[in-house]
Amino acid sequence: MNSLVLAQGAGGGFNPSMILMVALFAVLIIMMIRGRKKVSKQQEALKTKSVPGAKVMTNSGIFGTIISIDEQDRVLVEVANGVVLTLHRQAISTFLDPAVTEAPAEEAAGTPAVAESPEESLRRLNDQGKDDRNA
Repeated sequence: MNSLVLAQGAGGGFNPSMILMVALFAVLIIMMIRGRKKVSKQQEALKTKSVPGAKVMTNSGIFGTIISIDEQDRVLVEVANGVVLTLHRQAISTFLDPAVTEAPAEEAAGTPAVAESPEESLRRLNDQGKDDRNA
């Protein structure tokens, strides 16, 4: 009787939970491989679009134009006349299309392109949603 208990404890039978664990591990591995492929594809697209003259936005939200790129992945980005930043290529987050850099339709419709102060912006945004009921 003692040998029967030892044989059952050894686990010689079918274990469905083990199959489930192996399946979940396989799915995890597949998802990791897909993620790495996606990241490498994005990095390759970044390298092909990184050419001098391209309009870009950095991870910190700074807009500029690429001036040059060297072999150590350093990018010179001009953010204003005479202001040049040295960044790593990975600091560039977005490449801007020519359609994005054009003036919005509002400004093209005749509204003058005059910069407004922060106070004027807040006042304009607060007044946009008001009508006769909540004036």
